[in-house]
Amino acid sequence: MGVRAPKVQFRHRTRVIQTSFPPRTPFAMNPRLTATRLLLLPVAFLVLVSHHVYVEGGVWDTLLGAAGLLLLLVAMGGRIWASVYLAGRKNRTLVTEGPYSLVRNPLYLFSLIGFVGAGLAFESLIIAALFAVIFFIAHWPAIHSEEGTLRELFGEEFEAYRRRVPRFIPLLRRPMSRETVRLDAPRFSRALRDCLAIPLIFIVADVMEWAKLSGVLPILIEIP
Repeated sequence: MGVRAPKVQFRHRTRVIQTSFPPRTPFAMNPRLTATRLLLLPVAFLVLVSHHVYVEGGVWDTLLGAAGLLLLLVAMGGRIWASVYLAGRKNRTLVTEGPYSLVRNPLYLFSLIGFVGAGLAFESLIIAALFAVIFFIAHWPAIHSEEGTLRELFGEEFEAYRRRVPRFIPLLRRPMSRETVRLDAPRFSRALRDCLAIPLIFIVADVMEWAKLSGVLPILIEIP
């Protein structure tokens, strides 16, 4: 029997629970995103001036590109799935349904899949490995910090959830879900827009490869 999709109700307002955490200002920097961008700069330069060692149109070239596209699509779909349950509820409710019944940090898990997929879209195992390392350096501290926040907000309820659901390796079982999931429409729309942009990385990789093979961009180094 397949998993029955929950009914979705959109709402445009959410009830805010006051916490001791200060509100963000429009100019506040997200340390996680800032660290990711800084770490990606040297890797982006490597992507710009390098090319894979595999034969164009060969087995490895085709398999790596196809795997990259597949992982990017999985990352997009997974983040949309998680956003259905989280949008408008973060730090207001302890979300334990849907993908959150299988793993405590599904958004980060699917982001990691997207990082690896982005590297494979450039048909390079080295680039994929570097993207994975950057993900863990920039995001692992944030995962611990956010779980600390949930522990402060929800106490024993979070501890019970932590004991039964793993942090990053998902359980192999049917996810639990409600009959109805209520969405914060503006927040979910922003999340959906960001998710739909993920597969564009594959198009960027294809355009860059064409530019290198056409001589528009230089190839200074070949890497596996």
